[in-house]
Amino acid sequence: MGTKKRFNDAKIKSQDTPSIETQKPVLKLGAPEDQQVCWGKNATASNGFDFSSLYECGFDAIVSALQQTIQIMIEERTVAPSTIGTYCYNGIKYFAGYLKLYQAAEGRELALTDLSTELIHNYISHLKTAYPNGSSAKTFYTQTKSVLVKMQGMDWINGVDFPQNPFPNSNRKAKGQVAFSKAERRRLTYALRDDVNAILEKKSPLTSVELTILMCAIALRSGMNTTPLLEMTTDSIQEHPLKENRKLLVLYKRRGNATKVQVLRHQKSVENVQTVLADVAVMIQHIIQCNASVRQEMNSDLVLVYRATSSANVGQGAALSASLLAKNIAKWVAGRQLLDDNGKPLKVNISRFRKTFENRIFELSGGDPFVTAALAGHSVKVSDSHYLEAPKEAEKNFNFMGRIRVKELTDNVRGIEQNTSVAKCADSGQKTDREGNKIYCTDFLACVRCRNMVVTKEDLYRLFSFYWLLVYEREQIGAKRWKKYFAHIIRIIDNEIATQFDPEYVQAVRAEAEANPHPAWKHRQQLEGIA
Repeated sequence: MGTKKRFNDAKIKSQDTPSIETQKPVLKLGAPEDQQVCWGKNATASNGFDFSSLYECGFDAIVSALQQTIQIMIEERTVAPSTIGTYCYNGIKYFAGYLKLYQAAEGRELALTDLSTELIHNYISHLKTAYPNGSSAKTFYTQTKSVLVKMQGMDWINGVDFPQNPFPNSNRKAKGQVAFSKAERRRLTYALRDDVNAILEKKSPLTSVELTILMCAIALRSGMNTTPLLEMTTDSIQEHPLKENRKLLVLYKRRGNATKVQVLRHQKSVENVQTVLADVAVMIQHIIQCNASVRQEMNSDLVLVYRATSSANVGQGAALSASLLAKNIAKWVAGRQLLDDNGKPLKVNISRFRKTFENRIFELSGGDPFVTAALAGHSVKVSDSHYLEAPKEAEKNFNFMGRIRVKELTDNVRGIEQNTSVAKCADSGQKTDREGNKIYCTDFLACVRCRNMVVTKEDLYRLFSFYWLLVYEREQIGAKRWKKYFAHIIRIIDNEIATQFDPEYVQAVRAEAEANPHPAWKHRQQLEGIA
């Protein structure tokens, strides 16, 4: 009992005594002498931010607090250097621009107490007006909010309520990257294979352009994001614990705060992989070996380092940045004269490689979303919402089937006796069971692609009732999933079927079907029964 009591007493005492680690930083008054912050080399082109241009603008107390907050983040090392860079260049920079307008309107020096909920709401309104597309405004606000929340957590500002979602649906306005088509991927792969093979023959240090080509090949094979690849270190390639002919690619995935581990095939001889796109492990080890001297001079463990060739710092070691990567890719595409399926210069970036990689996995796995998400390193929901997309060939096939079906609509329809919930069917028993016996078809979602579907004038009411139920389904399952499963049906009805009838009659039937749909298509439960 005595031992237990002493232990409890000690525990209570330790809880009552404040820890040094829990003490909050003290805000220093006045502008600091050194008005520049530096977070070191990272995946971006910037490694510091100059606050001097923000002082003497009528809100020095706020700028000083912002600078001290950034410096604390750097010292705590709880935020990645590249993220701190976005806080400064995509957050504080734009917030300071708004504070200049606010200070001019107030006509006085602003203090930390002016950072209020009202000011934040005014800042949001300013961003919405200045950047109506929504996505840029959301970015600038989010980066600013991260710094202000840190300040509020240190009790430097108080009573600021940040709106939960001030930019709803802004991501829908921004067009994401599109996966390469099969033809584009084939042309890109052949071009990369030839250049990678030539680079693997080199023994001297690799240039930034050569590093860019190898990074594109690695991204094509691994599906990794830009930042983890740029921040890849020499210990990213590790021995497989079970198989000698395998290597582990270990990269830190910034979003989600996770480590991405990928198993790679490994060939001991470079010659064995030169007949196909070079193996990821071989490429990374080749970079490590060729640029070892540059890495040693820089005292760095980053893989993607090179000797600069610009006049300002020629011969000095530098790390490959995202901006230089984009420039080198553009030059390489132009030199290779790579074109997309429309005959225009092919747009190449790491995000497209990643999306292509995931769609390729989805195809090879037989459409298994769980396997795809697991290999890509995120959830099934994220995979389905942001990465998986219908290939270009699917839309082409839909259009082809639509033209074939329209031709059949204009043919002789004699002998059609079977009505369906959608239109008419020339052979509703076209499906067969396991024993080969014909069974009645109820797959109405496939009607618009079926050769046996025929639409007459009296069928339009049922067809448009089905049409409107699919339109309303968009709000239930989300835009991306709806586009994947139902968009082609709406497109065929609008562009191929409705155009075959009198426009005024179609308009009247369409309105009637929307106001008072056919009993077969009044409720979405009826759609769930056939989906």
